[in-house]
Amino acid sequence: MRPEEFVERWSRVWNGPDSDPELYLSLLHPGCRLTNPVSPITREELPQFMGSILAMVPDIRVVPIQWAETAEGVVIEWLNTGTLHGEPFQIRGVDIYTLQDGKGSEGISYFDPRPLLRAAPTGD
Repeated sequence: MRPEEFVERWSRVWNGPDSDPELYLSLLHPGCRLTNPVSPITREELPQFMGSILAMVPDIRVVPIQWAETAEGVVIEWLNTGTLHGEPFQIRGVDIYTLQDGKGSEGISYFDPRPLLRAAPTGD
């Protein structure tokens, strides 16, 4: 898969009630580590992770603002919008994916997680 195809498919992953964990899984190699400020996970943990985010923000949308190909993969600047506790919110961030044979072998996400962390259940 070419980098532009990776980004195009990635842009369809977080789409409110139509969010697609299977599409995300298809973009990543088995064992791919995804490091983010909320909860570092592996590819295999994606369905559970996405389920917990969708439970908090069922109308979540993550769309690329711009992206660039790098020597190792792609950098995607994105905008995340949705509703938390009845209030609209937005988070801007950047994902960096290392690609091997067109699929992610590692992903690192940079964003301010405070809106999501404040909304997460504490387990008390």
